[in-house]
Amino acid sequence: MQVRCLIGLTAFATVMSVSGLPSAIAQSIKLPQSVGQADVAPATRPAPGRTNLEGRGVAQGAAFTQGRNATALLTLDRDNYTYELVERGAGRARVRYEGVVSRQQPTRGGRANSFTIDGRVQRFSSSDKLRLINVSTGNCRIEVFDGRVISSTCRSAAPNSSTQFLGVEQF
Repeated sequence: MQVRCLIGLTAFATVMSVSGLPSAIAQSIKLPQSVGQADVAPATRPAPGRTNLEGRGVAQGAAFTQGRNATALLTLDRDNYTYELVERGAGRARVRYEGVVSRQQPTRGGRANSFTIDGRVQRFSSSDKLRLINVSTGNCRIEVFDGRVISSTCRSAAPNSSTQFLGVEQF
């Protein structure tokens, strides 16, 4: 009886170690990448109810000196928005407004992905003196045409927090 138990336990241990062996080997072996194959990050999709839009143009005000080339980034997440202006080039000024969408209306002509957003600012941050103001009142008006941010005017109660953005023609 003891011999049968010993043989049974040995057989069980052998089966368990062999079944775990391929995964242990696979984890320890790193396969070389093919020559000429580029690392491609998997495409990220916005979460359901989330929309990311951007535009390029000229920003001024707040952390920006007069007429700086900038990228506008608008993220809509249901009734919330995040709007960011980032300077292109060496200066790297950055301003960010976060808040609640109070009104979204389609623009004249009814083109797809063309609308104007009015929002209340709740948080403001700026690269100018690394300011972050969590409780801030103000408003943003952002215009999107054909899926691109083409203009905005944002201000908050914080000093030196107003910005204007005018996108380049994209037709």
